[in-house]
Amino acid sequence: MTKSKNTSETILDIAQSLVQEFGFNGFSYAHIADKVGVKTASIHYHFPNKEDLGEALIVRYLQRFVAATAHLDSVTKNSKEKLRKYTLLYSEPVQDFCTCLSVMLASDVATLPEKMREGLARFFEANLTWLERVLDEGRREGDLHFEGASHLRAHQILASFQGGQLLARSFRDPGKFHRIAEEALFALS
Repeated sequence: MTKSKNTSETILDIAQSLVQEFGFNGFSYAHIADKVGVKTASIHYHFPNKEDLGEALIVRYLQRFVAATAHLDSVTKNSKEKLRKYTLLYSEPVQDFCTCLSVMLASDVATLPEKMREGLARFFEANLTWLERVLDEGRREGDLHFEGASHLRAHQILASFQGGQLLARSFRDPGKFHRIAEEALFALS
């Protein structure tokens, strides 16, 4: 990996952790520069403005989500187990009293630039599409049981997981997320 690629990835890593802790509007390039150990000009070299940085964060986050769910699909055949493993994607940040990038960006959505809002919508749509497909498969195979349309259930699950993250962070209690996620999955039994 080149130094430039390494630096841009490090910048993205730091920026993501800052967003997850403080929100998109809660940090500046100076915060990133301090943590990376570079001048702000170096950050501007890789990401000319904060909107560019935000768009890159969302693109990377979506790519990682697509890869993670593709991996889940390839190693797990049972729909109920896929949903259980999907829960782990959302539970990881809760352990550090943070939320995932998408939850924090959704909290800031009114102040985000249009391209970031569009990217965030694509991320949520990818979640909902994957969830709906897994729910349909599970119902067809007899692994999952629920009333109503799968797209509505997908929305409920996503909203539960996101709300669970916010409550866990607010109460500084990861157990709140886990109980909410468990109940969302139990409702499919």
